[in-house]
Amino acid sequence: MSGPGEVVITNITKAFGDNNAVENINLSIPDGSYCCLLGPSGCGKTTLLRMIAGHEVPTEGDITIGGQSVIGVPTGKRGTSMMFQSYALFPHLTVLDNVAFSLKMKNIGREQRQQEAYEVLKKVQLEPLATRMPAQLSGGQQQRVALARSLITNPKVLLLDEPLSALDEYLRLQMRAEVKRLQLDLGITFIHVTHTQPEALALADLVVVMETGRIEQAGSAREIYDLPKTTYVAEFMGGWNVFSGAVRDSKNNMETLKGPGSEVYQVPAQGKKEGSDLSFGVRRDKVHLLGTEGQEDRGNALSGKVNAVEYQGNWVKVTIDRPEADQIVAVIEDREYFTNPANVGDDVTATWSPADVHFMEKALGEQNLIGETF
Repeated sequence: MSGPGEVVITNITKAFGDNNAVENINLSIPDGSYCCLLGPSGCGKTTLLRMIAGHEVPTEGDITIGGQSVIGVPTGKRGTSMMFQSYALFPHLTVLDNVAFSLKMKNIGREQRQQEAYEVLKKVQLEPLATRMPAQLSGGQQQRVALARSLITNPKVLLLDEPLSALDEYLRLQMRAEVKRLQLDLGITFIHVTHTQPEALALADLVVVMETGRIEQAGSAREIYDLPKTTYVAEFMGGWNVFSGAVRDSKNNMETLKGPGSEVYQVPAQGKKEGSDLSFGVRRDKVHLLGTEGQEDRGNALSGKVNAVEYQGNWVKVTIDRPEADQIVAVIEDREYFTNPANVGDDVTATWSPADVHFMEKALGEQNLIGETF
């Protein structure tokens, strides 16, 4: 049986003229979960959010909330509330009256609506500022007011469109923790649009990675980061080096792949016939430099020139350029790195173990291009 805040999206397509902003999306968001729709600008995540809210009408497909279809149901009767990127607070109303405004539109008496607004302000820890005007608030405080205004209607599903993007880094981290705490306290479904990978990983029970109107992968934050399904997910989420090659031979449960240049890779055998193409990734923190503490050739080795070195306290990020090939990035523990530090311009060899290889599919967009002629 569906919970009140379960959202099920079935075969949803949204076309604007000849272009599909969202194409054949299928997704189930459990009741009481925190879901982040993640992807670059133009991938369709905000269009999908607006269809859930009722601000856009799907071209095809169905959306249910709590087991009931909401296609054709007015925005105010769906059990959803939406918090926009722009807070759009009324400058002439106090914090309390801003939060209570939607209740005023429902002809709820002043005393009752202010009492309800005050209770919601307590949840976002703003009750001491109830009589202030928006201009007297910091950006983080205004964001909390907008959040309280979205919550006062007691929605089953709260929709958040880039809610933290207008904040500086310090406030963004602070509010990220606050929004997650609030969602856990309220126990309702949050669906949050963002283009920021760390934000999605930190907040979401369910991360949905989108590209060009399609879902590339949906899963827990750990699944998305540790087990990317496609090359696009691995590259978009960061933390991975992505490679490809054709099977040259197989021996002792290992396959040798020939890369597009002179690269040769050793990977666990996948039972593929000679000439088959394989894509795989290696996490950046599994890549080491020959000559640093305890590091020998681990079975895969690629040479290049150091392009950048970034010290990050307990680890060092080393970016390595390769002739006519993609860069390799190694994230190395600081103690290991400083046993034989590499400087910009140095020739180095990056190495990793076949056991650290993770196979993945080509991105959906690349798959769809197979067989097309340009």
